[in-house]
Amino acid sequence: MARKRKLTDLDVKMIEIAKQYKQRQERGEPISIMTLLQDMLNSFFKAQRELFLMDNPDNSANGFYDRDMYLSMGKVRLKVPRVRFGNTFRPALLPEKWRRVDKEYENTLLAFLANGYSRSQIKQTLAKLNLPYSEDSLSTLVDLIYDHLNFYKKQPLEQKYFAIFIDAYHSKLKKSEKASLQKISIFVAVGITLEGHKQILGYWVKEGGEKLPFWNEILQDLVARGVCEVGIFITDDFSGLNKLIKKYFPLSHHQLCWVHMKRNLRKHLGKQGYHKANKVINRLKQCSTFEESVPLWQELINLIKENGSKNMAKIYMDKHELYCAFLNWPEEVRKYIYTTNVVENINSGIELMRLELGGYFPSLKSLEVNLFIQLSNPNDLWMRKPVYVIKSYQYRIRQMMELIYSKDLNEQLEHFELNHFLDNNSANLYNNVEHLHNF
Repeated sequence: MARKRKLTDLDVKMIEIAKQYKQRQERGEPISIMTLLQDMLNSFFKAQRELFLMDNPDNSANGFYDRDMYLSMGKVRLKVPRVRFGNTFRPALLPEKWRRVDKEYENTLLAFLANGYSRSQIKQTLAKLNLPYSEDSLSTLVDLIYDHLNFYKKQPLEQKYFAIFIDAYHSKLKKSEKASLQKISIFVAVGITLEGHKQILGYWVKEGGEKLPFWNEILQDLVARGVCEVGIFITDDFSGLNKLIKKYFPLSHHQLCWVHMKRNLRKHLGKQGYHKANKVINRLKQCSTFEESVPLWQELINLIKENGSKNMAKIYMDKHELYCAFLNWPEEVRKYIYTTNVVENINSGIELMRLELGGYFPSLKSLEVNLFIQLSNPNDLWMRKPVYVIKSYQYRIRQMMELIYSKDLNEQLEHFELNHFLDNNSANLYNNVEHLHNF
């Protein structure tokens, strides 16, 4: 039998931080990148003091003093460790008391996380800021960040969401200096809670092009982390995806992105044909009810046929329900749920990040930490500021969710492919079914 690995001091610290995160989540407190930076720096400072005392056994710890450090993302509350004798100890990365923390310092912090700078660049920047450089300290810092990142990816999610948006971004990755570039797909999911708060639910990096099994893993992960009830999913049109969503969330609506549809029509219909089609699309958007959109959808199909694209007309013929699912929801909130723009905006940031790194991601670790930083910035803002319209209409949204999920439990279970699902997720399915039963 393999021997169990002994926990290091870093492991113990991470377990302690993870327990603190769990307690915060149970109290309903949000966990943001500022929380991560704060806990990471405080743990890093404390570990540095322990190393200092090992080298100076005649000295001893003498508590902490509080210090606020202001970054562009917000305020970090630091607990700076002291020693009892002398002023010989000072944590690395702690600026002088009266020195203003500028963007260069902040970028340096983020560079440590993302491995975006070379060691020489980091050393040069620290010298300009009159901060000490330590290879061991930087390695410890990166390890702490990566452990926080893994915890973030696995943290539990809410049981109910009004909407979940998922989209894929395609890029290239170099696993090692000698390896060739490899195609990857980066999936990002954003949810909107019943109270109107946007929240990044996760990201998944998969080797190769976009495939249905990847989507299956993403949906399984959402279920495993606690998601039970979703009002509407918004995605691009991908073969087999609607059936897959219905497998895990049989009562959820599924909306296909209008931006992707319009791009496709513009590409195949020509300028005049697309101009006519766009007028019909705008009228579809203004429909009061889903039923009102039925004849207009048929008008759109006829226009596509008239402009010489019979194959495309056949594709869209049977997708009226998927492209007009947003019409089932209150008119006031519809503009938020018929495109994947919220994820497309994040993808634009990932694209910029890729270009800054030289056109590809130099390692999986670099990619994941960069992604975490990229996604955490909007996430922090969204936590503080809900979508006002959705928050204002949350009562009606809750009523609709209750109507959707108050159907007979047996009817819901018929949609699940239970034998396959139970093999891999029996505990999660049991919890979700119990939740539906007790609703």
